[in-house]
Formats: sequence, C-alpha cells, structure tokens
Amino acid sequence: MNRTEAIQAAKNGSIAATISGVLTLAVVFFAMYTDSDGDLGLWNDASNLFDIALVFICAVGIYRKSRAAAVVLFVYFILSRIYLTISLGRFPGFFLSLIFLYYYGKAIQGTFVFHKLEKAQNPEYRAAPRWYYFVGIPLGVVTLILFGLGYLTMTGAMPSTEVLAGKKVPQSEMETLLAEGIIDEHEKVEYFYSAGFSSIMEDGNVLTDRRVISYFKNEEGELVVYELYIPDIRNVELVEEGNYLKDSIYQVNSYDEDAWLQIVLSTESGGDVRFIEALRKKIEEDP
Repeated sequence: MNRTEAIQAAKNGSIAATISGVLTLAVVFFAMYTDSDGDLGLWNDASNLFDIALVFICAVGIYRKSRAAAVVLFVYFILSRIYLTISLGRFPGFFLSLIFLYYYGKAIQGTFVFHKLEKAQNPEYRAAPRWYYFVGIPLGVVTLILFGLGYLTMTGAMPSTEVLAGKKVPQSEMETLLAEGIIDEHEKVEYFYSAGFSSIMEDGNVLTDRRVISYFKNEEGELVVYELYIPDIRNVELVEEGNYLKDSIYQVNSYDEDAWLQIVLSTESGGDVRFIEALRKKIEEDP
C-alpha cells in the first residue's frame, strides 16, 4: 500500500463510519419517536446517542489519519455486533457488517502505513499532539468497560439495568426465581426488573400472568416476598417519577386498604411505563 492508497483507505473508512452513524441515528430517532418495543426497543434509549457520538468522533479521527480512532472503531463495531447478537438471539445484518468491517480494517492498515511513510520521510515527524493520548486512551478504556458490563448483564452474570420482557430474562435468572420460590413453574413471567448490583436476589419486581411480585433481602439476609393477585388489585399509583439517574417508584393498591406493595422500576428504554401499562391492562381486563 503506497501513500495515496493509504490516504484513500482512511478516507473510505471515515465515510463508512459516517454512513453507519447516520443510519444508526435515524433508527434511534425513529425508535424513540414511536416508543418502540421488542427488537427495535434496543434503540429506544437516549444512551445510544453516546455510541453514535463515538462513531462520529472516530470518523473524524480516521479522516485525520488517526490510528487510535481506526482501532477503537474496529473494536467497537465488533463488540456492538456481539452485543446485538446476544440481545436479539441472531446476528443482524451479517453481510452489511462484513462490508463495514472490511472498510474499517483497511482504514487501520491505511492509517498505520500513512504514518510509517511520513516518519520515514521525516524522522522528526510526530503523529499526533500529546493531548490526543490523554483523551483517546481513557475514551477507549471506558468504552470497553461499558461493553463488558453490558455483556455481563446480557448473560445474567449481573442484573440488567433495564426492565426485561419475559422472553428476554436470562435462563439462569428464571431458574433462580423458580428455585427461590418467587415464581412457580405454572405461571408466565411477562416483565422483570432487579435493582440489585451483583445479584437479582438483592431485590426484584415481577409481573406474571397471575400476579405482581416484589421481593428483597432484609437486614438479616432473609428473603421477603410480597405479592398481589390481579383480581385483588384496585389501582396503581406513581409515587416518584424516575429518570436516567434513579428508578421510578409505583404503589400497587388492593381493595383491602391495609394491603399494598411498592415496586421499583428502571426508566431505561421506557421499561417502567411498559411494565405498568401491562399491569393496568390486566386490571382493566379482569372481570
């Protein structure tokens, strides 16, 4: 690869990154505007904008022949495909992904060749200002940490940060709920959320086809479980509205004024709203 080819490879990688960023931005805006659920619900989250910003930053960096930007984007793209595959249960856009990986891989080659040739022509050549390293390295480390945490939540090694539809709950967590007697094998879990950090046994909230459940470990480490069956529920009230930094709190009231429970739900991707809407729909439909 000569100097001209190296420059063109970097330019093509930058263009590919820009196209990827624009397409992802359009999907995120559509998912958020329509409040999408299901598979498209993965993009119904404003936190995706940080990922898109990273892609655009890398696109600019690659255009400026940044080797770090090219490597970060290549690694980020692979990790994002792994994350989506685990989330969706399939590999989305396989052939399109190969095309992007090709251009990102060529961009890595192009940026390294470009700087090698530049240094050969000028021994005093310095590739990038020192502050690039103080910004780029921490950004890359943070990105890898975030993807690592995301992988742990997807596999059930750590509780998810969002409300999960029943079919998205990891099998290991379903088995834990059954083993602890929080749910039984004859009921269907429709939504589940745990605010626990290292284990879902720290606390959790479950909506099944029969009841709503709230559980936690008390100071003695004993499991405490509260439940209300759908026919016994009078209404649901919002106690405290959450945001990206804190969970929403709802109170589920029964026809017996002395019987009620509170549930804590993450606002991420609108999960708290979907959980409560599903519960209210069951209350309305119950004869």
